[in-house]
Amino acid sequence: MAQKEWTVELKKGTVQLGILALLAEGRRYGFEIIEELKRRTGGYLDLKEGTLYPALHRMEKQGLLTSEWVIQEGAGAPRKYYSITPEGRASLERARGDFSAMVSGLEGVLKTSSAEPRKGGGA
Repeated sequence: MAQKEWTVELKKGTVQLGILALLAEGRRYGFEIIEELKRRTGGYLDLKEGTLYPALHRMEKQGLLTSEWVIQEGAGAPRKYYSITPEGRASLERARGDFSAMVSGLEGVLKTSSAEPRKGGGA
């Protein structure tokens, strides 16, 4: 698997977690979510609209988010704001635990895999 494919696969698993974590702080509109994920992850999660909006719609259908259109004061176009639901908060807490356990477990493997290879066999 090429390096870019690895990165794509890793990102797929973190997008929902990142969105839920941001929305746990308060409601946000799509572009704001994109910019804040990019800023806080140092550019690692640099989502395109074609990635974000399907994820938001899927999460809304799952009951993790709600949305509402807000008319901007002045001449601005209405914006669709997303908010986390109680079910979304519960999902976020479970995901945080799962993510921590995964990172911890992988760190154990990655630390030992950088050591000298075992002698005498193995696949």
